[in-house]
Amino acid sequence: MSISPETSTITLALPERTLVQLDELVRQGCFATRQAALVAAVERLYTLAPPHLTARQEALTHLCGALHLGTTRHSLRAAEQDRLAWENGRR
Repeated sequence: MSISPETSTITLALPERTLVQLDELVRQGCFATRQAALVAAVERLYTLAPPHLTARQEALTHLCGALHLGTTRHSLRAAEQDRLAWENGRR
């Protein structure tokens, strides 16, 4: 096995089932080696993952995208101020 300058060596502890699956992929000719299968899997996961959003940012993006209200930070503050003024007037 040759290691090129742009690769790094790591050691993984994988479940037996995963190793069996990797070996089956190699036997079926889908990949030349276990390493090739793992590299392909990571590349696929990376391309399918959302672009570097934290869970909180992702949730906010999903919520705002689902509502399509054109809500901005300023409009939320203004609405909150209106609500507080209305509640204050009722007292």
